[in-house]
Parts: sequence; C-alpha cells; structure tokens
Amino acid sequence: MTKDGRYIDIRETIDRFRIAENKLKMLNEGVTEDEEWNSGYKNGVDSVPYMQQDEVMSSSIQIAKQQFGADFSKFKNPMLYYPDDGDIVLSGEISSLNNAKFQFRYKDPTNEGCFVWTEPIQLTESNLTILKKVYGVFKNWKSELDTTEDKKPMNMKNQDDGQPQTSKLTPGDDY
Repeated sequence: MTKDGRYIDIRETIDRFRIAENKLKMLNEGVTEDEEWNSGYKNGVDSVPYMQQDEVMSSSIQIAKQQFGADFSKFKNPMLYYPDDGDIVLSGEISSLNNAKFQFRYKDPTNEGCFVWTEPIQLTESNLTILKKVYGVFKNWKSELDTTEDKKPMNMKNQDDGQPQTSKLTPGDDY
C-alpha cells in the first residue's frame, strides 16, 4: 500500500472488475438471479453440483420439503460440493415465510451454518415453528453428513480429493 492509499483504490477497482466479469459470465451462461445468490457464498471458488441421482442431495431435498415446505425449483444447482475444503452447501426457498431463502453450510466456521434471508415477516407462532423446523432439519442434515463416508457428488466418485485419478499401470499391464 502506498502512503496516499493508491493500493486500496487499485484493489477495489480490480475487485469491481471481477464482480462485473462474473455477472457477465452468469448472464451469458443463462444463470438466474437465484443461482447467482446461491453461488455468492464462495464467489470465485470452484464447486461441483450434486445431481438428482445423488442420494445425499435427494434425501436432503425430500426431508426439507416434507418438514418445512422447502422449494428448490428456482435453483439449477441447489446443492454444491467444494472440493478444496470439502464444504457442502444446500440452498432453497421457503414460500410460507415470504419466499425466504435459506442456506445450510456444512463447514461453516461457527459450526452453526443455518442461514435465512427474508423480507420482513411477522413473528407468529406458526412462523417461529417453521424456523425451528428449518434449524432442526439443518442439525440433522449436518449430523447425517458427519456420518457419511463419501460426501462427494456422483460425478466425482472416481476422483481423489477433487483431482482426476491417474492410471497406476506398470509396464506390461496393458497386455
């Protein structure tokens, strides 16, 4: 940083260009606003989406739908895996809470990775009950992931720590 603070100005300008570039990429790839919100948690970090056939994702979605009416229809990739640190993020919407968005983060630093964003809502008994259910589902989701041996999405099952597996053939094995 220079004495007159130019480093900060340059850094902010570069960051603004990166944000604009990411938004342009998302627009060009047809990403919706909700998907942009979903990917904003770890902006610029590579993630791998789970597929509908992944047992981890399908059971997570089914339970959230049953317990508190979660909706995932606006999210192209509601569950993402981050190979760099093994984090998992589940994102959705709760229509009964004024279309609140929620996010479960497996490896949140606070160990309490349950988040809800909403427009103002009235704190009624029924809304508090829904919020308690969201938190309960989060705690069960996290516990389930803690006991799951292979948390990776199906399309990563043949990879080791996010890197493609290399062939370990010795000379003559190809005969």
